[in-house]
Amino acid sequence: MNSYNIEKKDMNILLDRFLEDYKVFGPTRPGADSTFDEITSIKQLHLDYTSTVLPPKKFFHPPKETLFSFELKNDKFTTKESIQDKKILILGIHPCDVHAILKLDKFFSTDFSDTYYQNRRKNTVLVAINCVEPSEHSFCSSMGTGPYLDEGYDILLTDIGTKYLVEIGSKTGQKLVEGVNLRKATETDFHEKERRLKLMEKKIKKFMNTTWLPRIARENLDHEVWLDLGEHGGVDGSFPCLSCGSCSLVCPTCYCYDVYDTMDLSLISGTRNRELDSCQLLEYGEVALGDNFRRDRKDRIRHWMLCKFGAAAGGKNSSCVGCGRCIRVCPSKIDLTEVAKVIRGGKQR
Repeated sequence: MNSYNIEKKDMNILLDRFLEDYKVFGPTRPGADSTFDEITSIKQLHLDYTSTVLPPKKFFHPPKETLFSFELKNDKFTTKESIQDKKILILGIHPCDVHAILKLDKFFSTDFSDTYYQNRRKNTVLVAINCVEPSEHSFCSSMGTGPYLDEGYDILLTDIGTKYLVEIGSKTGQKLVEGVNLRKATETDFHEKERRLKLMEKKIKKFMNTTWLPRIARENLDHEVWLDLGEHGGVDGSFPCLSCGSCSLVCPTCYCYDVYDTMDLSLISGTRNRELDSCQLLEYGEVALGDNFRRDRKDRIRHWMLCKFGAAAGGKNSSCVGCGRCIRVCPSKIDLTEVAKVIRGGKQR
């Protein structure tokens, strides 16, 4: 694939090209935190962000959506699916979030194909950007998901000073830059990219040893750390888990959802909806007659962390990409990298 460079001051030219064919979303900073929002002007774009509160997962697997509507006519129910086919471009996605989308791609297509997710995915262009400043909570280098990217993008940007290196990753990406007066990338551009990414990797201060971690986690289901997390706290200064579900809701790979019907008062029409759910909530594990597989908080926090450690679903893959959002938003200051140290035999502070 081809590679180019563009002066930062000329990024509005590239954005204008994107806006010709797509509704563009990118990182903005409306307040103290960054968020992915619609972009119509280069002045709104904030590419040097460290992290957003909510991941770009919201564009593919939204917090709440209507799947279809239904209506009773002539003693028969008719349905109408709520398929969205608008074309969007997400600009400025970090490597960890791209890897999270790749994990969601696999989940929503391997055992079954989710029409709603797949339709949004095929109508979305990903313009990623390599990180130049890590979040204080990030440990993406431990998970092999950052701070730089080598797959999963249509276009990849790298800050190399006064310019961005522009690398093309797909035919769609190549078509998007055609007609834009971009200069061919030079060897110097790639040397500067490599230098900056090495410096970036050294800035990451948080790590998690993933060697044999799924097996170690599965062999420590009765470890005292789970009771401490659920009832006592004390893992590196944390408080007991509140089972609030914040970690699940900001996680870029958590895909669990609930499905329910909403009926009109006439009882002849309604909608089927789904919304994000969390295994940290008490009701999540509840079954018929009021029994519950995970009534205790220690069981719920253990279940979530086993998923992140790669010990769930047969221990095939970790669902963590090291973005650190769960650590950032946790009101109890629970840090899963510290929990990983404890179950490896480390001491609690």
